[in-house]
Parts: sequence; structure tokens; C-alpha cells
Amino acid sequence: MTRFNKFITASILISIVVSACTGSENQQDTKNALIIQADFPGHVMSGVAYNVSKDLDIFNIRPLIPLYDIKSASDSLAYNAQTWPPGTVFVSVVDPGVGTDRKSVVLETDNGLFFVSPDNGSLSGPAAQYGIKAVREIDESVNRRPGTSWSHTFHGRDVYSYTGARLAAGVITFEQVGPTMEPVVIMLEELTGKFENGDLYGFVIGGTGRLGNIYFSIDRPLFDDIEPVFGEVFDITIKKEDAIVWQESTPYTKSFAEVPVGNNLLFMNSSGNLSLAINQGNFSHKFNIGSGKDWTIKISRPAGP
Repeated sequence: MTRFNKFITASILISIVVSACTGSENQQDTKNALIIQADFPGHVMSGVAYNVSKDLDIFNIRPLIPLYDIKSASDSLAYNAQTWPPGTVFVSVVDPGVGTDRKSVVLETDNGLFFVSPDNGSLSGPAAQYGIKAVREIDESVNRRPGTSWSHTFHGRDVYSYTGARLAAGVITFEQVGPTMEPVVIMLEELTGKFENGDLYGFVIGGTGRLGNIYFSIDRPLFDDIEPVFGEVFDITIKKEDAIVWQESTPYTKSFAEVPVGNNLLFMNSSGNLSLAINQGNFSHKFNIGSGKDWTIKISRPAGP
């Protein structure tokens, strides 16, 4: 082989290697995950998505969202979206108003995430946490699973998972989802906490599911107003409306194992909300604690001698 031929052969090999590496990087950069959550087992929706593209990375969020609980759907979206890269598509199906005139939309947030959902309050969490860049109404004449126009009670299967998969797979662009809307979504009532006369007041806003670690509308900055110290014991009262449901003195700890198994603890959860738990137990189920504006909490230091 001549020197010239050796040069040409080497150049071709280098070109092939560079092209292969570049192609792999580009594919990785443009491949978007599809995340599905629902208040029922969502595997049928995964099947719809997989039929759109067998190359999609599809993930079902488990455990299930509590039935009809739009607030839990909103909180779950905001929490789970925090670690996913731009381009990720989330499909949320908690839709007690299915078949009514509520809008079916795709929200694009300021950080480049996409949320496919009924506009019924489910999007208030990601909208508040990540900002609203644009909102489009889903054009069902284009973005609906073929042959399902007769169905009016399963938009999660026929519209949302289908549209979300097409968007994540690059079959359609965001602009092809449907007509643009005013950049707003329905926002749920925000329950806040307060520091007053040395005591903290708030609402139980979540954590009443499988783990049962309930959490409150008291975040880290607000809790810092009471200047807590790890190991300190606080008097805590939880009410449903005016009735006391649970009342106890509880230690503030870094984590669960700082108290014996079966004991209660007060801690700051990984989302930055003050929480109550049982070490290796379910606090909400054991004490029948719910969430929402009827469920309030008061945190105080024990009275002096």
C-alpha cells in the first residue's frame, strides 16, 4: 500500500469514528424522556406512547396519585420535575372533569420542561415553581390517537399520552401541539404559614399517601424564624377545623433514625417543608390525618415552669 493510500485509509477511519461519536452525542442531546403520572395504573398510556416511538424512555411515577386529588398531582409534578433536563415531557392524568369543557393543554416552563394535562389546577405547582413560558391547547383533530374520536372519558390514553409521546419523540414540535393560549393556567389556592407571637401556624398540605410523612405550609425560611435547634422538643397541635385531632410534644431531628423505631419526629423534608413522621411508620394513616385548608397545625415551644 502506498503512502498516499495509507493516508486516505486513515482519513476515512478517522472520519467514521468522528461521525459515529458526533451522531451518538446528537442523539443523546435530542432524546427526551416521557414521564407519566395518574391516579390509576398508567400502563395502558405507556403502551400508547411506546406505539408512537419504541425509542422513547418512558417512566411511570409510582406510587399512584390519590384518586381525584388535583393538589397531589400538582405537588408531584413540581417535585418530580426538579431533576429532569430541559425537553422532558410530563403527562399528568388526574382528571375528574374529563369530558367537560376544561381545556387540554401543554405548558412549557421557563426552564424548558413540558407538561401535558387538563388545565384543572394540576399545573399550578410546576407553573409556580418553574414559571410559564407558553401554553398551547391540544388540537385533538391532529393530536389524538387514531380511531378514538368516539371516546369521551379517557383523554389520558387517547389525547395526553399520545400528544406527550409525539412531542417527546420529536414527531411534532411544541408549535404543532395546537393554538397558543394566554400564558396562564388555573392556579389552586395557595395555603401559607405564618409566625405570630412566637408560634408557627400553617396547614397540612401533603404527605397523606403511602409513606404518610405529612408536611406543612411551613418552609425552611419560615421555620428559621423560630430559631430551632436539633434535639429541641416542640409542642405540636393538629386540628381539623376546630377539633383537635393530634397533640404531642415532638423532637426536631435531622432524620428518622435519631428517634427509636415507632416514635414520632419533626424534620425538614427534602423539598424544604417542615414535616411530621413516624420512624418506620405511617403518620397520616395511624392518626387519620388529612390535608387541605381544614387541616391546621400550631407549633410552639413548651411553656416554662
